[in-house]
Amino acid sequence: MSRNRLGAALIVLGLIGIVWGVLHVLEAANGPGAGPRAFAGRRSYNQVKESVHASFLGGVLRAGAGGILIYLGTRLRDGRRQEPAIH
Repeated sequence: MSRNRLGAALIVLGLIGIVWGVLHVLEAANGPGAGPRAFAGRRSYNQVKESVHASFLGGVLRAGAGGILIYLGTRLRDGRRQEPAIH
């Protein structure tokens, strides 16, 4: 696999990782299950806050790993370009 294609694949995986991290935290904020909620069945502020705090580290780690993959992918794609030295 060429460096260009491998770099592009890492960038795509990094974007997926960032989206995965954001969705991880949003899922915790929304609570279990899908679909519209009745007003009577809503969660309190403290329930939402506690679940977001519990999931935040996992979301940051996933998004951070995605950012690292994007960085590595761009380095692979642009690795052949020589930047002029600043003196």
